[in-house]
Amino acid sequence: MKLRILFVALLTAIYILPANAAVMSATKPTVELSYSGNEQVSDLLLTPISISLIGTTEASTSSWIAGSLSGGSDGFISTFSSTGAPLWNLRLGNTNNEIATSAATDSDGTTWVVGASTTSIIKNPNPTPSKLLNPDNVVIEPAAPTNSSFTKLNLWQISVTGQLLNSFETQTVGVVNPQKIFVNSAGVTIFGDYYEKSAVKAFYTSVSKNGVFTPFIKYGVKATQITSGIQNSDGSFTVVGKSADLLLKVKPLSKGDAITLKISNKGVLQQVARATLKSTTRSWDSISTALLQGGLVKYSNKSEAAITKFSALGKPTWNNRYLSKSTALVATGSNSWTTFISNGPIAGVPAWKPKIASAVLLQLGKKGEVITATSFSGTPVAIGRNNEIGTVVITDSGTSFGLVLVN
Repeated sequence: MKLRILFVALLTAIYILPANAAVMSATKPTVELSYSGNEQVSDLLLTPISISLIGTTEASTSSWIAGSLSGGSDGFISTFSSTGAPLWNLRLGNTNNEIATSAATDSDGTTWVVGASTTSIIKNPNPTPSKLLNPDNVVIEPAAPTNSSFTKLNLWQISVTGQLLNSFETQTVGVVNPQKIFVNSAGVTIFGDYYEKSAVKAFYTSVSKNGVFTPFIKYGVKATQITSGIQNSDGSFTVVGKSADLLLKVKPLSKGDAITLKISNKGVLQQVARATLKSTTRSWDSISTALLQGGLVKYSNKSEAAITKFSALGKPTWNNRYLSKSTALVATGSNSWTTFISNGPIAGVPAWKPKIASAVLLQLGKKGEVITATSFSGTPVAIGRNNEIGTVVITDSGTSFGLVLVN
């Protein structure tokens, strides 16, 4: 009898989780938005009462994007209530091809969206010989216009009710891919990537609210990209990305370093911090307030989601890395939040042993410890958080987008 009691006690001890262990709970999207064609969500914008998705569609029509396709692709913004009910949406496009990539809210409640577009090219036909025999009087059709690459930077201003107020654009020589937009009383600031032949450089430009663009300032020589950023209290910006170039006399440490740059409100590069690991390529793909950064570490045989909290540029407070099939996206509230596709164990969640890679959302404490853990289907493509709504993750299942809300 004593042996039986001892055996039961041992089994119970084995299966009792540590007091500070988190349990993975599963959740489903509050709203699912079915594909109508080839859609992509690039950004997520939260206000105290709304959730906006910013992206690009190639669908002729859509149940959640009003209007019909104008060119080969249109940008869009679709706005929902804090519970996921549709509020308004707007296509951003004309006869050219457009993309929309990032958005920011102005102090007056209007929304500024940045994107890019192509330019129509009409080829001059060769003159028809005057003595050409044409007994059937066949009408010779003029050549149809074609589109260039994305060599226009576009900016749209939208009212609180979803009406287009202004649209501005500037022509560029290289191909542009804007990544992040900021707006304040002084105007609009845009960061992104600029492609010239086989090189890619990061760029900065500012725009007045009546549509005057400043010349581009570029960073890097052959391989520098910016993916996200935050504005600092002094008006400067902290932006993140990846680079294999010399920046401010700071040499690359590998074939691809994760970079954090401090840039003045005039576009002057002031400080560079690089992160690398031996025999890897790294990138920072997300940054939130209080210098919480998320990214990806690629080895020859695996990859890891990297989440680091910094006290200052290049000075980490804590760092977590998890086996992952995707980069880590981050958001900040009273605690830190991150989402990625997990394909391995997670420290602090001992029962999590995924048989297939699955998306997770982790709430992390002051030392990076896991407080809560949630799993869901699809690939996380954007994350945001505010006090009024909570944490919102946009997922892509391959057939629909989902709005995952966690309070």
